[in-house]
Amino acid sequence: MHTMFIIIGLLTYTLTYSFTNGLGVLTSSATETKTNSEATLLKLKSNIENSKLNLEDYKKNLALVEKNIQEVAKAKKEMDDQKKLVSTQLKENQTSVKKVDLNEKELNKLILDEKNKISQEEKKSKELEDLILRIKENQKKREQNIKEYEIQLVQIQEEKKIWMTRQDSIKEQEKQVSDKLKVITTQDSEWKNKKRGYEGEITRWHKEIDKQQKIYDTYKNMAEVKE
Repeated sequence: MHTMFIIIGLLTYTLTYSFTNGLGVLTSSATETKTNSEATLLKLKSNIENSKLNLEDYKKNLALVEKNIQEVAKAKKEMDDQKKLVSTQLKENQTSVKKVDLNEKELNKLILDEKNKISQEEKKSKELEDLILRIKENQKKREQNIKEYEIQLVQIQEEKKIWMTRQDSIKEQEKQVSDKLKVITTQDSEWKNKKRGYEGEITRWHKEIDKQQKIYDTYKNMAEVKE
């Protein structure tokens, strides 16, 4: 009686299944050999099917990542537009603040000038009694001017407070937009990195399918020859 030995077992790279290498002893029985070959072919075919399923999963993941990248790009553009708008508003506000500052300085200067003139005219009133009445009228007029200037000054100061408050709010808004833009930029980079990873996995699984198909075809041919 003749005895024949054959090694059965193939290594796969899927995450969900594997075969164990082993040594099998075949007798002259043709039925047992055919049964083992069919079982091995079924396992190899299962490897191919699992690889195809993994490929489809990674394709779906890639489509989701590409969609997320588009959404991130859209959000980034919106943040860029908001940042430009906020920057424009900030510049306009700063111009208005400068204008208010100039008006405030001018009014303070006018008030100071009026007060100085009052002092000068008070001195003249002592020296020129015949001009006292006219000078007093001038004083009343200038005092009225001071009151009006002071009213305007209060209004200007209130307006300045409003502009300064608005400026602080715009600066805070600018900071928030910048922070959001940084987060979106980071997300954009992360999603692109994931895309590259999934593309690599898809390429790997294409190669794995080709490899498993070749192993399957080879083993199938060997089994057919033995039959």
